[in-house]
Amino acid sequence: MRLKGYFLAAGALVGAAAASQPAHAQFAYGAGATFPAVVYRSMMDCLYNQVQGSAGLPGPQAISSACPGVNGSGFGGLILYAPVGSGSGKTSLRNNAASGTVSGSNTVPYTDASIGVTGLGSYDGLQFAGSDDIITPADVAAWNTAGNPAKYGNLIQIPALVGPVGIGFNGKDGTGATLNIVNSIPTGGSSGLNLSRTALCGIFSGHITKWSNSVLTALNGGTSLGNGTITVVHRGDGSGTTFLTSNALAAQCQFEFGANSETDATIVSYAFPWTDNSAAACPFPVAHGANALNWPDTIAANSGKDQCGTTVTVTGSGTYVSATGSAGVATAVKTTNGAIGYASPDYWAPVIAANPKTANLQGQWDLTASTGQFHPPTFQGAQTAMASSNPVFDSTTILNPLAWSVQGVVPNPTLPGSYPIAGFTWLEMYQCYKQHPNSVNSLTWFRTFMNYMYGSPDAHNIMNANGFGELPYPWLNQVSALLTDTVHGPNFVADSTGCTGKVGAL
Repeated sequence: MRLKGYFLAAGALVGAAAASQPAHAQFAYGAGATFPAVVYRSMMDCLYNQVQGSAGLPGPQAISSACPGVNGSGFGGLILYAPVGSGSGKTSLRNNAASGTVSGSNTVPYTDASIGVTGLGSYDGLQFAGSDDIITPADVAAWNTAGNPAKYGNLIQIPALVGPVGIGFNGKDGTGATLNIVNSIPTGGSSGLNLSRTALCGIFSGHITKWSNSVLTALNGGTSLGNGTITVVHRGDGSGTTFLTSNALAAQCQFEFGANSETDATIVSYAFPWTDNSAAACPFPVAHGANALNWPDTIAANSGKDQCGTTVTVTGSGTYVSATGSAGVATAVKTTNGAIGYASPDYWAPVIAANPKTANLQGQWDLTASTGQFHPPTFQGAQTAMASSNPVFDSTTILNPLAWSVQGVVPNPTLPGSYPIAGFTWLEMYQCYKQHPNSVNSLTWFRTFMNYMYGSPDAHNIMNANGFGELPYPWLNQVSALLTDTVHGPNFVADSTGCTGKVGAL
């Protein structure tokens, strides 16, 4: 509680100072993960001015019902956040310029015509990036190669909030008939569709391909769910949501086995087979947590070869299609009979009642203890999953983003009540920022938002309403230690000895 009090006090002080500054300088820009885009926008619109959009681009959405009042802080300003995906977010931060593609089905405002920002090209620099994909050695190498240590200092990475990845489904089988689900809906869930670990791994590895599969029938009380093809919808862009999903499946599916297909009873492995699609994976890409994968349809579009030019043998006979952004996945699932896909909870029911519902999954505790329980993708289940990771840093490792990465993933949570596909979404930023005399600085504006996000009950209520949860206390404590480090944390060039001689990001 002491830490939350600090964040609230700091936020109030910075906010009061910002309110007295010239309005034209009260902006900050971010880009990256679509996983937290809706909840970020909801918190930003509650704390600051609501983004207004522009002609031909997404417009404003309703203020969150969990917000006590529009701009309840009493001061204006604006943060714009472009949901271009985790991979593009990392690139944008490295280049200090927003880049990538925003899905045409995106509904999260990221422009504002009233201030002349009508597209990504209008973003004047970048103050932060969002990613669900952790910083990797390849990311650090690219940061260093770009000359950023001399310009912007260290690359800083901290977790922002906790969320589950929901497995959404169309509600109809492959023939268009309504799925015949007989199980009851668990507390916090939206459907009675239960997927055991074997079922989940079989579907995503391409071996369980029909809604009439006997494994699914057994999970549905012996009643067939339906008929026709299961279509797996995946992200086609670089996505932290894909990282969280593939990282979990790579760990959880390695010891799952089952029939090769509905017509071939040969027992095969259901280990996650789709390899890393990043250039850094060459010449021997492997199947592990990655933000872009060599899905069967990706391979087919590349003449059966991976990005390294190696011919790939596709296991299973599943059907796969790609979509851009979380909104694109949700839209494709909603409009494709028999479809199933993955996205953050604020793209599925019950957060959006009209969107597809989500399946309930087994955790490791349930498998080991044979509890018979299946968990919906709730923020409570995600918080329990991430609570099993307690960070341990010293004065040196807390400055290394890779030290945060290695401790900040839980691919197979073991605590009872854990939802099995969960993780942090991360904020990435510069160590050194340029300070402008006589105006509000973008770092100050962004820091005010972080104070609010980490410490305000209002912000936590908005998170929860969107299916996300606040950080476990041990992680929040470490975030505070880094953000309040006036030498090594994010600071202005003029104020920090760690930034002496550096240009600093605008």
